[in-house]
Amino acid sequence: MHEPFADDDIRAVQAADPAEGAVASAALRARVAGIPAADRTVPVRHGRRWLMPIAAAGVVLAAIGGGYIWGTGGIHFGPAPVLLAVETGAPNDPAAPIELGDGTGNGSELDGVEPQVGVQANAMPGFGWWGYPNRHRFIVPAFDPSPSHAKVFAVDAGVQYSAEDAARMASVLGVTGEVRANEFGGGWVRGDYSGAYFDLSVWGTASFNSGIPDRVVVCEDAATALHGREKRNDDGTWAFGQEMIRCMADTPLPSDELVHDSVSLFLAAIGVDDDAVEITLTPDDSGGNVTATAARIVENNVTELVAYVTVSAQGIMNAFGPIGEVVSLGEYPIVSPAEAAARLNDPAFSPRLVSAPDQIADPGEYIPPTAPARVPDAGSAVPWRIDEHEIVSARLGLALLNGENGEQYLAPTYEFTAADDTVWSVVALAEDELDTTTTARG
Repeated sequence: MHEPFADDDIRAVQAADPAEGAVASAALRARVAGIPAADRTVPVRHGRRWLMPIAAAGVVLAAIGGGYIWGTGGIHFGPAPVLLAVETGAPNDPAAPIELGDGTGNGSELDGVEPQVGVQANAMPGFGWWGYPNRHRFIVPAFDPSPSHAKVFAVDAGVQYSAEDAARMASVLGVTGEVRANEFGGGWVRGDYSGAYFDLSVWGTASFNSGIPDRVVVCEDAATALHGREKRNDDGTWAFGQEMIRCMADTPLPSDELVHDSVSLFLAAIGVDDDAVEITLTPDDSGGNVTATAARIVENNVTELVAYVTVSAQGIMNAFGPIGEVVSLGEYPIVSPAEAAARLNDPAFSPRLVSAPDQIADPGEYIPPTAPARVPDAGSAVPWRIDEHEIVSARLGLALLNGENGEQYLAPTYEFTAADDTVWSVVALAEDELDTTTTARG
């Protein structure tokens, strides 16, 4: 319990008040008078900051974090909110990539956002992925309000984009022949598209095909040569199908050493250090192949700059990956975790749904109507379903973001996870660091 202030204390605060003698406008007085008592919970509409002259700030009473701040002296009551920590990657445990989408606004984020009244909330219509309803409301806890800085990176694909570069990369992978301009969209190519070839694209990617056929094709050819496509065995089973099953079962997966060497070979060809990637292996149970993904790690963050290498027991079948060098554009101001959480409520930042649970609630058996719908009761609420997401954790990482002209950025991005296991992302850069100009769409 706080002791009551003595008259001298109050006079001292009043004397220090720079707004003493100031007369607030009628609109401001009405807004202050409308602030509820501490024990009353009301919805709060969040948007851009409400700015006022400094002198008038001394006469405003504002509800902050369950307590109150009065005047400019910082007198407050009630406990400070417990701030939710924001996770980041570590050298021995790099963070997973964050998906943000396209910086041009061409449908990559959630469009058509409409603010709704709600506690730190926002509703978004026109959205129904994964069976979720069309409108969403975010409830966010207290986060640190301190802004900071983080590096922004870009991808320089021009550092190795020439006929000589294409020849060097192709040679590492064993593709020979003359390097020629690619007539299908620019870039350089060596080899024959019907067999082994290497392609260096104007989009900053490299593609390699060794000419080794997929094991499914090999088994189909072998089964067809033995039995044709129509023959039946004595027991009535389909001869071609039985031979396919046998052939595929006898197809060995590549050894771990072969997969490792194959990935290292392709990464070396395109100029990527295989100590600076996170590699994930995915066996193909039906084809006898293993696909390896090698995602580049930048500043303790796994990124969406990913190379793909498919390996059979005979070696690399095909591979694809970005050739660019990641360069730093320097330190940029980023918003605080608290302001980033508020961006969940701002249509200008259209939070992106990164992932959602696989399981969707069973709507139950559909029962067709037997009569027209009844007239609603007078004064009854009009249906407007909104799905609420209570944020329970957050992290700061890097997201791959594309510009209007194909530029690629690795931009600081916040990712928020809700209690319903949906995950949402918003860009972390301060608004002054974002090019918010628009271009006409055809």
